[in-house]
Amino acid sequence: MRGNWKKAWKAIQNNSEQTMQTRESIIAQFFPSGIITELKPFGNGHINDTFKVSLDGEKDDFILQRINVEVFTKPDGLVENHFMIQEYLETQNPELEVPSLLPVSTGGYLVMDQVKGAWRMMNFIRESHSVEIVTENSQASEAGGAFGWFNRVCASLDASRFSEAIKDFHRLSFRLRQLDEAIEANKAGRVEEVQDILDFYGERREKLQLIEKLVDAGEIPERVTHNDTKINNLLFRGNKACAVIDLDTVGPGILFYDFGDSIRTISNTAAEDEKDLDKVQFNAEAYEAFARGYLEQVKPVVTEKENEFFHLAPVLMTYIMGIRFLADYLNGDVYYKIAFPEHNIVRSRVQQKLIQCMEQNGDKIRGIINEALA
Repeated sequence: MRGNWKKAWKAIQNNSEQTMQTRESIIAQFFPSGIITELKPFGNGHINDTFKVSLDGEKDDFILQRINVEVFTKPDGLVENHFMIQEYLETQNPELEVPSLLPVSTGGYLVMDQVKGAWRMMNFIRESHSVEIVTENSQASEAGGAFGWFNRVCASLDASRFSEAIKDFHRLSFRLRQLDEAIEANKAGRVEEVQDILDFYGERREKLQLIEKLVDAGEIPERVTHNDTKINNLLFRGNKACAVIDLDTVGPGILFYDFGDSIRTISNTAAEDEKDLDKVQFNAEAYEAFARGYLEQVKPVVTEKENEFFHLAPVLMTYIMGIRFLADYLNGDVYYKIAFPEHNIVRSRVQQKLIQCMEQNGDKIRGIINEALA
């Protein structure tokens, strides 16, 4: 028993040493003569492995990141998308920063390791910090302005030149098809117990699908969007947003994705897995602060048809998240990590309650959008 423990511990140590050697060899491909003074894990991301790098003689630090190729199966596409944004913004005298990719000494911006891991290096945006949860309306306003700025400056880019990081990630018809397949298969035998929430989502299905039909018909333009507009994908200096980060999901999309998903997360007064639905309410003040900051930025590029349907964006993105949780629950919890058996249906019911609150505040949501875009 003791010998097995020692053997296991030795294997862990060896693996750790090999991993460190891998990181050092990767860094050497970006900085052939660089001497590492510090290399440590950084941030709290759940997908990629991120490290902060300090080098002797370099006044600035760097971010080394291993892209999770199980999630992002085409890392070349991610790097190409990022570089196109980076290259374009360099010509625009930008108000905010984005991380800059550093080239490999032999060319390109990506290094593959021996186990097909994909690594990239970026500059570290100094004197900055992230915000995990909005605690003040001023933060929501700053977030709205920052993501709105990103959408506005990217409006002139050709979305067809960008690849999708995850195919059909926000496409409603794809998510509905996943839900329909989960209902039909009923792998976990749970369909009957959740019929009420299935009815709820079913009642809103046709109205929200209209947005996708207008996009496919070219009446709502496809643009280059961020596609993951959580507030922790911004960096702040003091109380001011200074950078838009995590460009992995940047690619073709519509403004509703970025606006709606931000509202979904910022306006929820409770956790995404809150069991007490009485705590789930719509924070109208945070909504207004974000919406005014965002819409002031994108107003010059918004079309008449976008204006007509902008008020549905928060419901659309909350709906998509809700049916994703629901489909996973019906499939037996195979995608999202769960802490208890009902975790995914709890998450879905939180999204359901938030949609109900949004619908109750529909006049306010629509009024602020109309006023801001008038």
